[in-house]
Amino acid sequence: MTAGQISGSRTPPPERQQELWNTVFGDNYQAMGDQEVLDDDGQGKPVWIYALGGSVAVALVIALLWAFLAGPLAGEDPTTSNVAAGQPSASQKPSTTRSSTTIGKLPAYPGKASPVLGRIPDAAAGISVPRLGGKWQLDQRATVKGTFGFDTRQYVLVAPERYAQLMTGPLMPKLASYYEQDNLEPVIKQVVLTARKRFFPPDNKVRKIAQQPIKVGGQTGRLIAYSLTSATEKATIVTMAVNTGGSVPAIVYMSIPSESKQLLPDVRTVMNQLRLSTQG
Repeated sequence: MTAGQISGSRTPPPERQQELWNTVFGDNYQAMGDQEVLDDDGQGKPVWIYALGGSVAVALVIALLWAFLAGPLAGEDPTTSNVAAGQPSASQKPSTTRSSTTIGKLPAYPGKASPVLGRIPDAAAGISVPRLGGKWQLDQRATVKGTFGFDTRQYVLVAPERYAQLMTGPLMPKLASYYEQDNLEPVIKQVVLTARKRFFPPDNKVRKIAQQPIKVGGQTGRLIAYSLTSATEKATIVTMAVNTGGSVPAIVYMSIPSESKQLLPDVRTVMNQLRLSTQG
């Protein structure tokens, strides 16, 4: 290559220009030599230069649009950017509000408690409970154990085939495997489950509403209360399990239908006046 070739005009000869033009725009496009545009000094410039410049400009605009709309310069979508970055979005961030799942002690139910007429001993369970007066009646039938699974029963007829009940007895033998002296909750849960199957409609559900440790003489125990609901019934169930020194704990079961909520203060009476059989 000579110096003249290097320093000479870089514009290809007209024949070569036409070949390039036909390659880009087709063979039938009008020959470049037939069109000219005059610049400011009157000198003509081939049209293909302007067409080439326009094509470059269009390509740049398209590239910029892609970069900002879909490419690396695209803005972050506020609904997905945190997820893409491995961070929780506003809707996914864990709440700093503390969940109110703490179960408190048995509440002080409003109203006047039923009178106490004496005591009902349960020798098999090793405890005694107060004999409630007012609307409460003592079930003295010999079939109490076989019908209800407890040794003693006090009741109030609330509606046809619906009762408030206070029953006591030792833990049923079939539930003895759940007994842990230092953890009475599994036993209580099983007692309540058995009662739900025996005394309430099959669609019932329960929710724990209160729990607390209790002391009976020198022995430990536990109380758990549940709210029971079904399509046709609502009730409060309170169950107490007490270590007595025997092979199984004593059980005190109470259920108060919502229609007789005026009897709820009697639950605390029973809890406070529960005694071991050796106590006065």
